[in-house]
Amino acid sequence: MKQLFALALFFITTLTAPAQEVKAMPPSGNIPSNDAAIREATDKLVAKYTLNADQAKEMYAIQQRKQRNLDEIASLQTSNRSLYLAKLESLQKGTLAGIRRILRTKEQVELYNKTQTEVRNQRSIKRKELSVKNLSKEELQAALLEIYAE
Repeated sequence: MKQLFALALFFITTLTAPAQEVKAMPPSGNIPSNDAAIREATDKLVAKYTLNADQAKEMYAIQQRKQRNLDEIASLQTSNRSLYLAKLESLQKGTLAGIRRILRTKEQVELYNKTQTEVRNQRSIKRKELSVKNLSKEELQAALLEIYAE
């Protein structure tokens, strides 16, 4: 009898309890301070890929995540350069994967692939130029990561 009463009480409270509203907000303290730069980058990519409204929202989220991650690793740029470069490379790859994931039309995908092919070609040329200068692996990686396009 006690179990039946407890079960009935549980159902009554769950049915009458107000639904909680869930909002998609970044964790407190991680709100990007430069929302204008995020919006500008998003707008450029929306125009470049001719994204619809849903894709534009997703692109904004990708750009927010990118900026938040850049802010988090900024201190490593002076304290631990090799770790910074590794994280930056990972961040670039993750951002590009996110962008690629939201592209749906054949034209969008073709433009994305063309852009990435150009980046690879530019990096190849830069690598050849720098290979004769006997740079360290870290310096070479930093120079190549500067060549980036979304």
